[in-house]
Amino acid sequence: MSFGRGFSLIEMLVVLFVIVLMTSLVTLNVNSGASDRVVQERLDALVSVAEYALDEAQFSGSDFGVLFASSVSDQGESMITAHWRQRVPQGWREPRLSQEVFSAVEFPPEARLQIILDDVELVPVASDAVDPRAGTAPQWLMSASGETQVGELLVRSRDDDALLWRLEWDSLGQFEQFRGEDDEPISGYALVP
Repeated sequence: MSFGRGFSLIEMLVVLFVIVLMTSLVTLNVNSGASDRVVQERLDALVSVAEYALDEAQFSGSDFGVLFASSVSDQGESMITAHWRQRVPQGWREPRLSQEVFSAVEFPPEARLQIILDDVELVPVASDAVDPRAGTAPQWLMSASGETQVGELLVRSRDDDALLWRLEWDSLGQFEQFRGEDDEPISGYALVP
């Protein structure tokens, strides 16, 4: 009776090591791309709701705005969250209509945001100022006249401060999104004219 030569324990361990190494590299690449996609999705959501808020402000005659606040993730990492507000006779509150549309937009902890409105960089408020009963005025305003502050939102990597995304808009809410240092707007971006 003849037995075929099988694999030795060393050969099997080498193959297993190569498989684990390849899997780790693929996971790292996929996860780094996932964070980038999350940031772009958050920017898209912010722009879509901002356009809706500008329209709603004109129709309702009530100002809307965004309150940028510091918050802490479940893992204890600091992040920025954009909260929508509407001016009512009692002050600034969460929008009463279309609450699912005006949900808060959380940016991932890996992203550091620079918010510049009318050439002034603003500082996000503390998380306790987000309480709707506090009536904290938003930093970014969308007035009932259909105008907004000229601004830009820069998304940088927390690790190396590299510019990942840039979102710019004019006083009429015409948005353009750029990737990194590139000066060409993202092609196919739904909100670029």
